[in-house]
Amino acid sequence: MPNCSDTAMIPSSVLLDGGDEVECCILRFPDLDLKDPFPLTAKSNLKAESDTSVRKKYAFAKKKAFALFVKAKEVPATASCPPAMCRAGLGWKCCRQTFKDLTGIHIHVAAQHSSDVWQQTGLILKQLATEANTSSNPASADEADRLSGPTCNSQELSDRLPDTSHISFDELTSGVGEVLLYYCYCEVKDPGRLCAWQKSLCQHLNLTGKVRIASEGINGTVGGSKVATSLYIEAMLSHPLFKTILCREDFKSSAGGAHCFPDLRVGVFEEIVPLGINPNKVSYKETGIHLSPEEFHKEVEKHLSQAPQAESDTILLDCRNFYESKIGHFQGCLAPDIRKFSYFPSYIDEHLELFKNKRVLMYCTGGIRCERGSAYLRTKAACRECRQLVLTCPSCRAKGFTACCPVCQEKGLKLASNPSGWIVKEACECTDRRQRVPVTHM
Repeated sequence: MPNCSDTAMIPSSVLLDGGDEVECCILRFPDLDLKDPFPLTAKSNLKAESDTSVRKKYAFAKKKAFALFVKAKEVPATASCPPAMCRAGLGWKCCRQTFKDLTGIHIHVAAQHSSDVWQQTGLILKQLATEANTSSNPASADEADRLSGPTCNSQELSDRLPDTSHISFDELTSGVGEVLLYYCYCEVKDPGRLCAWQKSLCQHLNLTGKVRIASEGINGTVGGSKVATSLYIEAMLSHPLFKTILCREDFKSSAGGAHCFPDLRVGVFEEIVPLGINPNKVSYKETGIHLSPEEFHKEVEKHLSQAPQAESDTILLDCRNFYESKIGHFQGCLAPDIRKFSYFPSYIDEHLELFKNKRVLMYCTGGIRCERGSAYLRTKAACRECRQLVLTCPSCRAKGFTACCPVCQEKGLKLASNPSGWIVKEACECTDRRQRVPVTHM
């Protein structure tokens, strides 16, 4: 528990993501000893002692953290706490004790869980600081396309948060961790409302990472304990917007945890993956034909069996960034030398003749880029047919992997580099029966 005389000091300058140094005011919170201090970009030279808005933010964060902790301890009325005695048919259970009214649980939390509330307050304050930095830096291309929208009231938000009354704070924040990666293209009528819920959900579960929300869907990667990520998946699958669309297999997991990300960033954007084109003009609804892994493998085998490849009517197109393609790619693929996905439309425009009357097989890391990438290619009416891979092989898919299984990945790492210096990590049980042909650079 922090000492009331402790003071959290913040450096007078800080480096932003882009590397630019900006001047910051010094923030002091007399009763908050932040181990991970956060900067708040200041346009005025006021200190926190005289900055009413900062004091209000701290008070707001502390109240919100306290309310979220109490809300997490709610339980339905039981025999030990019948509806007639419990407020609104609810009780609160914490530390193996049952509380019948708010006063009792408030006193208990204030006396026994001040450190838990304090840690949650720090997370909320960091999120507020991130939002403040974002709003004061409109030049950021990635952040400039945030859209505003109405938000839920606090009661509506708390009603959709998972019950953590049976889980200690240590269980929720420590232990074995993991990172989740997922996306879902769907029609989101109120992105602002979904954004507010996502923020509360991630803060409630002490998750870090980044979640992009737009009218076309959601794209997220979050890290935390396996207890927390499991609750996150359950909350997503039970949400009215996703419960008929998402399934557990849509959440890809990898080793990691909350430490993999510096903070939590949840926002509303124009696109869930930046293509640089309004989703109303190039929509995920106009995507190419989806292929299962088995169908995609057959198409690739057919493509590789045709010789010479230069005369093939099929193009195997890698939609990833160049540094991803260099790590590993399909043999004989066309891998555009682009640094980010927003350059993809320009590449297509400059090489339209290459795709004329061709069958195009597309793939990327998890499928998210192919959705609108294939839609853009189709708008050009150049290729004869456009198909895309949407999942990995069944055995890997069942384990939640986005690429080849660990055994196959280890084999790939042992492969020698080809003359160009690239390592082609494609030889595994599911591809070793392919006919091999010389690589033809297109």
